Amino acid sequence: MSWACTVPVFRFALEQWPPDQFEVALFHEEPLTAAQEALLAKIQPVETENTTVPNMRIHPVDLAASPDPRWVKWWNENKPKDSTIPRLVFFYPASTMKMTPMWSCDFTADLVSNALQSPARKKVAAQLEAGDSVVWVLVECGDKEKDTAARQLLETRLQHMAQTLKLPEVKTQDIQSGYLSIRPEDLKLSFSVVTLRAGDTAEDAFRASLINSEEDLKDIDEPMTFPIFGRGRALPALVGKGINAHMIDEASAFLSGPCSCQVKRQNPGFDLLTSVNWDQLLENQIRAYDDRAQAKISVESQPAQAETSQPNEPAQGGNTPATKPNSPTTKTTAPTRTLFAWLPLIGLPILLVGGLIVFFGRQSDN
Repeated sequence: MSWACTVPVFRFALEQWPPDQFEVALFHEEPLTAAQEALLAKIQPVETENTTVPNMRIHPVDLAASPDPRWVKWWNENKPKDSTIPRLVFFYPASTMKMTPMWSCDFTADLVSNALQSPARKKVAAQLEAGDSVVWVLVECGDKEKDTAARQLLETRLQHMAQTLKLPEVKTQDIQSGYLSIRPEDLKLSFSVVTLRAGDTAEDAFRASLINSEEDLKDIDEPMTFPIFGRGRALPALVGKGINAHMIDEASAFLSGPCSCQVKRQNPGFDLLTSVNWDQLLENQIRAYDDRAQAKISVESQPAQAETSQPNEPAQGGNTPATKPNSPTTKTTAPTRTLFAWLPLIGLPILLVGGLIVFFGRQSDN
């Protein structure tokens, strides 16, 4: 017998959906220098339980050594006119079915570092580790009036949604199945906003990864926002006039509602390139919640312990000793800590949600 999962989407994604891997090609014609070989070794992804950190695979493509013809064809048709070699080209995960690169850069230490991590991505990860349900990334267009209006509307509406939305009641069977590794009472609704300022070169790669996720976003001169949740997964953009109360409410309600479809690829969204060890982040969060719970129990038990430590009154009317009050006991049930349990493929596809977000969230010209 199967049932729809009652864990909220944002939490289920953090617990159960490892990020998809980007395909990264290093195009070169001459042998790599010693410094370039060292840089290549430095950025090799580290294996984790279900993915790698960063979430990518690197394919060195020596154009002078008869590489895979598909790489040669792509390079000959798409290489930038002003490009130098070696050059690193980042492609979206295969699950997106996109052949357009996310980003490309010369193979230098500073550019590669910015491609793999940036201050805004670190902040997003920190907010998710702190317990935020969703972090909304606002990509400014450079028009101060439009950017300010979009941010004010987004922050005001998200504050309202955090106060009015209700989390689903998580069923015991979902906890026992390993779908939730924290106590249900530790779940909270909290939304925050991280802004990518126009002209911030440190965020060029991050900005490109968002804007290039859809073919025409780069041609739209409007602020846009992407809700990011789980392990760095983003929903499709809300753009221009699509950043409105209705669309913000729709996305927030979906992400805080029960995860009726546990199959990641049947849910809307795409994964971002990050250098975050999400397994460790989740363990850190669980430990922090446990520490807070233990501290709360200790504080609450202190008055009771002080009361029971008082000397007993002498028994009246005889030699029978006074009865000591029973010491209070606190029963706690530790939540299941089974992480990354393989999921039963249940639930109906909800791709319609993604379609609605894309359709109604792209009203920049209306």
